Amino acid sequence: MKLTSLVVNDITKSLQLSQAVSGDQAQSGKSSITPFEKILEKETDAIQTRSASGASSKSKSAKTASLKSIFERASEKYDVSYDFLVAVAKAESDFDPNCVSSAGAQGIMQLMPENCKELGVEDPFDAEENIMAAAKLLKAHLKEFDGDYTLAAAAYNAGSGRVKQYGGVPPYTETQNYVKKIKKYMSEGITVPDRDVKVSNSDEYADEYSGSGGSTGVEKSGAADADKAESFDTGVAATESDLKEVTVSVGTGDNMVTMTYGAYLKYLELGTTGVG
Repeated sequence: MKLTSLVVNDITKSLQLSQAVSGDQAQSGKSSITPFEKILEKETDAIQTRSASGASSKSKSAKTASLKSIFERASEKYDVSYDFLVAVAKAESDFDPNCVSSAGAQGIMQLMPENCKELGVEDPFDAEENIMAAAKLLKAHLKEFDGDYTLAAAAYNAGSGRVKQYGGVPPYTETQNYVKKIKKYMSEGITVPDRDVKVSNSDEYADEYSGSGGSTGVEKSGAADADKAESFDTGVAATESDLKEVTVSVGTGDNMVTMTYGAYLKYLELGTTGVG
């Protein structure tokens, strides 16, 4: 367990006052100095309280959502046909959030790494992030090609540059079969698997979408410090090694002295007995 350094207020005057207390007070064992064990205990309790609060907050935000609801929200958010989004997902990965192609495309909508970077996707295997980003990308293609879903699908598969280069669907067998597949899926009305997935942006997207999500048809992305914090948050009592590793700063400004926790305890002991 590695504890962070602690800074203690200047206790020099307190020590002097402690040394000057009456004999009766000294004999009674009373001291004006708060034992450092109490200070550490108080700080540990405070950290544990903050840690528990943070854990509770994370627990509340760790939610799930159905794939269908994510597609509906993406459709509404970016004004893209629900059927189009679903057809692309079916053609790209058959709704597999963990799918990775030989070319490096990732996730349910098979986003390429460069797309993830441009769209700000932190985790391409997060179905929600992936679908939302894909919807945004498809919307851009639709805008670029005047709402033509066939050309937008071709651009999604081969890149908008190739679509512009050939003035339509590029003469690639894969792309030509791809746009036919998308049109077929849209006409058939593909059903999204009844499956829940974990969502990272739950505050914004976790609740079920209540809108229509209507279809318009074809024409229309320090770890070490974190580990240290986790180990400290367990609240385990200090060990002998901690007495050597924990540092305590006593005093302020030019009079500040840094020592180990063990030395600090000895310092307190000597101070309260009038020695040193």
